[in-house]
Amino acid sequence: MSAIAGIAARAAEKNLPFLLAGGHAVIAHGHTRNTFDIDLIVRRNDQKQWTGLVLTLGYRFFREGPTFLQFNPPNDQMLPLDLMLVNEETFAKLAASACSAPASAGGAKVVSLLHLLALKCHAIKHGHKGRVVKDADDVIQLIQVNRLDVNRADIREIFQKYGTAELYEKVQRICAHD
Repeated sequence: MSAIAGIAARAAEKNLPFLLAGGHAVIAHGHTRNTFDIDLIVRRNDQKQWTGLVLTLGYRFFREGPTFLQFNPPNDQMLPLDLMLVNEETFAKLAASACSAPASAGGAKVVSLLHLLALKCHAIKHGHKGRVVKDADDVIQLIQVNRLDVNRADIREIFQKYGTAELYEKVQRICAHD
């Protein structure tokens, strides 16, 4: 059983919904790449229950920020775990368009492709500068592998709302000939 499947099984037992995001979501949407952690989106109101569940799985608390919790894995064969905390409304919106993750993820749901692009654009705009290249590459690869037209109104709107005009222009130039 994969770590994600194990988490999914325990979360289901405790009626704790989550959505798979980050590198595993990128992979689920067609861009095969390495990932070095597990990113889950959870409801902020479930933070205490999630912390308890994660600790019972052997993870160790590492760091807390205003919108996330990070845990170190119980052993070297497992990946660190990051919980992204969102309000009920945001979670409901993301969950409404979520899709099934690969079977190896134990029935988990993964954020939709468009929501993943929005999350990546937000991370590029507001996140850690060391992640910009990886996140920008994810955006470009996801657009190319899924044959998205970057000139579509909904795609343009994602960049305008969550990213930057400069990012959109660069992605538009790179993906223009696909």
